[in-house]
Amino acid sequence: MVQASTIPGDFTRFERSLVEKSEVAIADGLELERWTRDPKRKIELHRLDLNRSYALSNKAFGYLADVTIAGRTLTALGALQQVEFGKIAGPNPEERLKEYVLRHFLNSSHWVYPDGDPGGFTFKQMVYCAADGTCGRYPDDQLNEVRDWNEIGPVYRWSLFTCYLHDFVVRLGPYKKVFKEAVAVVQHPDFVHIVENPRPGYKLEVAIGYPFIDFAPIPNYFGFGPGKFDWAVKTFSFLLRGNNDVRCDMDFVAGARPKKVFDFGALIPDPFYGTADALHLFSLGMIDAKWFHDVGDLEMATQHSRVHQALMEGSARVFRAWIKEH
Repeated sequence: MVQASTIPGDFTRFERSLVEKSEVAIADGLELERWTRDPKRKIELHRLDLNRSYALSNKAFGYLADVTIAGRTLTALGALQQVEFGKIAGPNPEERLKEYVLRHFLNSSHWVYPDGDPGGFTFKQMVYCAADGTCGRYPDDQLNEVRDWNEIGPVYRWSLFTCYLHDFVVRLGPYKKVFKEAVAVVQHPDFVHIVENPRPGYKLEVAIGYPFIDFAPIPNYFGFGPGKFDWAVKTFSFLLRGNNDVRCDMDFVAGARPKKVFDFGALIPDPFYGTADALHLFSLGMIDAKWFHDVGDLEMATQHSRVHQALMEGSARVFRAWIKEH
């Protein structure tokens, strides 16, 4: 159970809502995160074609599932990725992997592409809850970096930040459209796992993750996407093999499953799912709207996977340089 926080009297109504949304997201997210780590969970994986060329060997899968949150069985959409991330040469690979993941991974996950476009993630801190339960704002000189995960728990009960996604890109032939998208996510100590010998062939797992709050830092017209989830969680599990190769497994699960591709307001039906539902109705069920929804949902999982494969591609280059210096 998430403990109640003490909110300062000078917090605005918006800041108070962020605290409330964070605590709801943590409670729901912990159930989701435990479900993603359950080896007995039942999901049907669909191999995704990311339709891009990548330097890192990778696999991406989408899945449609039922999950249980607070005793309620709800529909969910997920994306599971496995990426060969790199190798740790030299001494103390276990300690160096822990230091990289907990202290450096997120804060070094940004770069500039040759065409001048930014890549990866950048951040802006929002509000926090200290270990004693008192909420606060970050000072100006601490706004652009997320907290060291080693501080989450001893210093901070939780910390909320905006994550700007710079690789939310749609390509149509030679044309590229970069969308400005962002999500608000929460650091909490129960999303950190350091496990020795987690599975055969691996000697260490260092995992982090975060739930998403119900808030879109940048307004958008997506019906299901950044800031438009009822609940969602993202996990990054870095696995160290016996030969010191590193694999990163990423899992994302969100729900409830989308009812719209685009949301132009309550009076305007979604041009995709709305049309499919209308055809299903007027054809007396002969046209299968469920199939159309399944295909559309898996395409959303594909777009999510493209964004995070791009994150891994850039972060792996940063990781190689960091390992040489440490």
